[in-house]
Amino acid sequence: MISINTNISSFIARQSLDKATDLLNTAVERMSTGYKINSGKDNAANYGITTNMTTYIQAYQIAEDNASMGIDLINTAASSLELLGDHFSRLRDLATQAANGTYGTDSLQAINREANAIVEEIKRIFQTTEYNGISLFGPLTDSSFVNEVIQRETESMTEFSGVNNNSTISSGTYSISTAAELAKLADMTNRGLIQGGEFVLADDIDLASYTSNGGWTPIGSATNSFEGIFDGNGYTISNLYINRSGSSNQGLFGQSGNSAIIKNLALESVDITAGSSSGSIVGTLDGSTISNCFSTGRIAGTNNTGGIAGATTVGSITDTYTTAAVAGSAQVGGIVGDSIFTTFNNVYAINSVSGTGNNIGGVAGYAGGNLTNCYVLGDTSGLDGVFAGLADPTITISDCFYYENNGLPYVGSGSPNIGNISYFNPKDLPFNVGGVDDVIVQFQIGIFSDEASQISVNTTMQLNGIDDLKNIGIGTSDYLSKIDKFITLVSTKQTELGAISNRLESAVEEIGIRYDNLVSSRSTLRDADIAEVSSEYIKQQILQQASATLLATANQTPSIALQLL
Repeated sequence: MISINTNISSFIARQSLDKATDLLNTAVERMSTGYKINSGKDNAANYGITTNMTTYIQAYQIAEDNASMGIDLINTAASSLELLGDHFSRLRDLATQAANGTYGTDSLQAINREANAIVEEIKRIFQTTEYNGISLFGPLTDSSFVNEVIQRETESMTEFSGVNNNSTISSGTYSISTAAELAKLADMTNRGLIQGGEFVLADDIDLASYTSNGGWTPIGSATNSFEGIFDGNGYTISNLYINRSGSSNQGLFGQSGNSAIIKNLALESVDITAGSSSGSIVGTLDGSTISNCFSTGRIAGTNNTGGIAGATTVGSITDTYTTAAVAGSAQVGGIVGDSIFTTFNNVYAINSVSGTGNNIGGVAGYAGGNLTNCYVLGDTSGLDGVFAGLADPTITISDCFYYENNGLPYVGSGSPNIGNISYFNPKDLPFNVGGVDDVIVQFQIGIFSDEASQISVNTTMQLNGIDDLKNIGIGTSDYLSKIDKFITLVSTKQTELGAISNRLESAVEEIGIRYDNLVSSRSTLRDADIAEVSSEYIKQQILQQASATLLATANQTPSIALQLL
């Protein structure tokens, strides 16, 4: 039908033209972007899937960068370790050279000038090895003491081994470098022959051989107390063993008195089972002082048992700590079991304390003296009070710190003056206790938060005793074994880092595989087949042109109707 008002042919042609134009525009969009899915309307389900894939692909790119940076960090540490290994090897060469008896004093001094310079360079490399602001090996803690000990030269001192066993000593300075000399000091003290004098350690001492007849015989007793100065000189006495469950005044020292001083002493791997008034360093501290000392191990006693001292009277303990586990009955403390007129300043109880009776405290079972700058960092669950089980009401506990208190009072009973008590993090300790200074670097090598997406490495090293490698052949003995300890330390750390580097390289390879697979999968869903799209483009272009031509013809139909009028 030919009509003036309604042109059906025009409608049909126009619809075809619009459809061809829309499909042509879609083809143009796909060819210009390269994607067959450009928005949710193209394919809602696949659009959501490819969006998630894109997120994961970007995350894998970051994870790959993380793993690569981790490899760079490990390589930085490994390069420094290689340098340290070379320096330690050179030190070993020098030590072997110095051990030969053909070198005089001048030659040894020349050897030591090089050795001392190498030690300083080792310390410099250790301190300056970092990656992106991270100090890789941790702080250089050459000592576990609260205060650094500058070791005294002992060559000019009188060797205690040369002292007559039956002579009385009231003055003078004597060096002690062997377990036999230390046992000699105990024997002479217990016979009342040590009435003064200063005794200085010249080397580390191992007491592992003193296990018979109840183990170590303490230096000093209630009858004849130690009354001199004992300077540990930064050295370590290890493997102190005592097994006398019925005996009092047990420890490295049994009893000290008359203004005796015990300082700069490390006491490691203590194993004490004793009676009352027992501690790792001294059983009874009477009118004496302990400063800049520490102990590790265990002490089990009865009444008046402490990690450092069992009982104290009119004395002081400063700049001292213990990690030794302490167990007893009544009046048991992390530092001291029973203290009378004794002051505590800057002491650290980093241990577990337990008792079957009353007055169990983190620092003191019974505190009869002031506590200042005292730190309780061990388990407090079995205590009567965080700092003291019982305290004299006249004393003051101030500027003290705890790690956890389990809801306990600062003092179990008694009403001393309390001031400024607060929380303390063990990582803020001013000295090195195993693990608190560890440098843990975590690499995020996956795109999730689970353990499989992370690798951790401990890059920490401890060069405790590095300064012992100075002055080869002049002071300290057994240099070769000391150097071998450091060579083994470096070698072990190189092995650890090498294993982590292999894991990181494997992670990079795995990330690459996952990345490629995701990109391929996304391409299958999202990328346009250009050959197909270009064919569609030509097809729609032809249809568009045909529709336009037909539309122009259809628009002439009303004119034909006019010709019939």
